[in-house]
Formats: sequence, C-alpha cells, structure tokens
Amino acid sequence: PESCGFCTPGRGGTVWRGQVLERIEAGLGRPGDLDMLADLAVNIEGRTVCPLGDAAVGVLKSGLQLYRDEYQAHIDQGCCPLGEVVR
Repeated sequence: PESCGFCTPGRGGTVWRGQVLERIEAGLGRPGDLDMLADLAVNIEGRTVCPLGDAAVGVLKSGLQLYRDEYQAHIDQGCCPLGEVVR
C-alpha cells in the first residue's frame, strides 16, 4: 500500500519503506536496515491523515516480527536464500 500523499509521514515514510525493501530484495541491504524499518513503522503508525500509512506499516511490522530471519538472510547473503523469486 501507498499513502494518499497528504501528510509527511505517509508521503515520505511509505516511499522510504519501499526503497529500503527494494534494496534488500535486490541484494543491496545494509546491516541497520531492519532496525531502521522497524523504527520507521513506529514513526508512521498512527501519525497519518488517512489509514493507508497504517496499512503500509502493518504488513511491514508483522513481516519483521514473523520473518526477520529471512529478511536478515537477504541482507547477509546479498540474495534470496530460497533462490530466484519468480515475479
């Protein structure tokens, strides 16, 4: 999800979230990315005008909670540990 673009947390935060996740998926993740994403989620949630910001970070928060090891493996190995992802 994206934001409506009206408020700064939604407009800037969801774009930043997407850029970091794309960087991780591309194998270019950095050591502090997961903590930064978790902090970003806290700073967006409940601070947007529309519910789209909360929706964007709800998925991120649960993903980090349930699959943090997989995210970390993408960063550590520089690629998907499960092989090539078909899109």
